[in-house]
Amino acid sequence: KLFLLQAELHYLNGNHDEAEVAYENSIESSRKYKFKSDEAVAHELYGIFLVERNMFDRGMLHLSTSLSKYRDWGAELKVKEVISFMEGLFTAKTTWNNKYR
Repeated sequence: KLFLLQAELHYLNGNHDEAEVAYENSIESSRKYKFKSDEAVAHELYGIFLVERNMFDRGMLHLSTSLSKYRDWGAELKVKEVISFMEGLFTAKTTWNNKYR
């Protein structure tokens, strides 16, 4: 969780390179120690970070991974929330349905 908090702090302070490293460290640490919920949140926040920085494809990959992790964790309401967010990123829902569902 420390890496994720650091990532968010770096992002808020405009230190994007440091934020990216901290997000990646958060994902790796969560995976290594099998903290499914932390890994799901880290992928989601990293995905949002990337999309907001105009790295759409990479961001969508991490958001999609967060969906999988949230499903594994059993957080179905969170799955619905992330899907809704992702749908909002697309101009046409058919593109979303063909690519990510």
